[in-house]
Amino acid sequence: MEEAMEALLVDRFRYAGLAEACRCLEEGVASARDIDLAMLAGAGYKEGPLAWADGVGLDVALERMNALEESHGEAFRVPQVLRDLVSRSSLGRKTGRGFFEY
Repeated sequence: MEEAMEALLVDRFRYAGLAEACRCLEEGVASARDIDLAMLAGAGYKEGPLAWADGVGLDVALERMNALEESHGEAFRVPQVLRDLVSRSSLGRKTGRGFFEY
């Protein structure tokens, strides 16, 4: 039970970070590369949130964020950039293009 709760918290933390990274990207605060580098250097992430989402699959990330938005509200509002990438079949590493090119 404790492991399941920990996994749920990590999941929520990851997707909240992804949502904020997408908002920074949408608002032109920084490039995808700079956002991920900032999270690596400043927050100690082992992988930036955008590269992580590319690895998970942006379609999978979109599906999970839709569920989180439904259950937890505005904090998990699905960013438009994520919707746009998925609608163009840019799903991350599995298609060779997402937030980054592979």
